[in-house]
Amino acid sequence: MNPDLNRQPRRGAWPNPVDTALDRARRVASMYRAHLRLLDPDACNRLDDTVAAFGETWMLDKPDIVDGDRELTTLEAAELINVPIRRIRDWAQATHPEDRNRPLLPRFKMRGRERTFLTQHVLEAAAAMARYRHANGGD
Repeated sequence: MNPDLNRQPRRGAWPNPVDTALDRARRVASMYRAHLRLLDPDACNRLDDTVAAFGETWMLDKPDIVDGDRELTTLEAAELINVPIRRIRDWAQATHPEDRNRPLLPRFKMRGRERTFLTQHVLEAAAAMARYRHANGGD
């Protein structure tokens, strides 16, 4: 037991209060990755290759440009906002938490046998759910 732990300064508030625990963990990991990339790009590339081999690609650099009118399949929508596919399906059946007269995630069209959604609607649904979680004290 370390008695000095009781005398630590108060911890600052997280800068983005709507972030979930997963969001915070990813932001912290991204910060460490960015510093590693500056100090040792080869080591960063090796680690990126290792985790990508396990299917974890969320931390890899991606273009920041998002076309709001682009059609996304359920899988693409889930990958865009880093959530499970099931969450996209659930959102497509849910009413909007801020306006019960409209859906949370409107369905767009079909691509073959797959349902599609517009990118702007996926991002808006994610933001609405983040606001809802924040207002209701949930992660």
